[in-house]
Amino acid sequence: MRAHTIILGAGATIAAIPNGDKNANKSSVMNGLIEKLHLEDILNGIILNTKSDNLEDIYSELYSRPECQEAVSQLEWALYNYFSGLELPDYPTIYDYLVLSLTDKDVIATFNWDPLLLQAYVRCHKLTDNLPHILCLHGNVGVGYCTKHREFGTIDALCPICRKPLPPTKLLFPVKYKNYTNNEYIKGCWDATEYIIENSYMLTIYGYSAPSSDGEAVRLLKKAWGDLDKRQLEEVSVIDIISEDEILKKWDKFIYSHHYRYTNDFFSSYLGMFPRRSCETVFATVQLNVTPDCSKGFHKDMTWDEIRDVLRDVLLEEIQTPKGKNYPLHYYKKEQFN
Repeated sequence: MRAHTIILGAGATIAAIPNGDKNANKSSVMNGLIEKLHLEDILNGIILNTKSDNLEDIYSELYSRPECQEAVSQLEWALYNYFSGLELPDYPTIYDYLVLSLTDKDVIATFNWDPLLLQAYVRCHKLTDNLPHILCLHGNVGVGYCTKHREFGTIDALCPICRKPLPPTKLLFPVKYKNYTNNEYIKGCWDATEYIIENSYMLTIYGYSAPSSDGEAVRLLKKAWGDLDKRQLEEVSVIDIISEDEILKKWDKFIYSHHYRYTNDFFSSYLGMFPRRSCETVFATVQLNVTPDCSKGFHKDMTWDEIRDVLRDVLLEEIQTPKGKNYPLHYYKKEQFN
């Protein structure tokens, strides 16, 4: 079965820590972010031309004004420092469910700077090592990269070759015209993302608003997804809090006809209902007319023990499946085959 690729934006992190992180610190979308993170002092004495409170607009203007370079540096440092301090609560979050809903054929490509997805990956690794690949399209405060040996990992890891601490990756800040090729690590993430999207059966967009300053990013994603006439069998899903009409306008270049699913929460998405078998289940439903069982997946407020119980048989099937073979179809009503 081909891959399921997830594109993550700030809305996913907000859903992961709706009440704040382990220390009650919150994340935010770009609108009002400077005020929400109490960074207004950095802008003291600067008269902005933009009336927007969106970080992307403010940063882009500051970056274009030579006299504001000190403010740019302070803002970059403050953002890096703030996001570095975010920490997942001990209980399962949306990011834990998300990581565990996919396998190693799948990819999560995130635009977020925060380290929460990586923290989820590390603790989910205790349940299984069959986990998705994570690609950080704008860099990430939780990732280190050895430029000499082209090795990357969590920021507290060592390069497996030179055994030196992995230096932090640079963050791609929100200037209007981003260059996705200047930084070796970010370029590698984009190259991998374009390849996996091109070869994906399913594409899910979770909490990503595709802001105007990310026009090049959306263009690259669309180029990878390709001609819709050649995507008549694939499925796009969107998880977001905005209306379905807005979703269809924003992502119309990715959706063929009615081949999409819209939901405003993770648990009613393909990922939540059919963890680790989303592609297999959708294919069987659409192409083989198999009725799925939507009651066996994740639900809100699960404990770690409950998650283990839900995934026990699915993980066992993966262990018993020969390499190169498709996993058994797990989420179906067995009486169909009696």
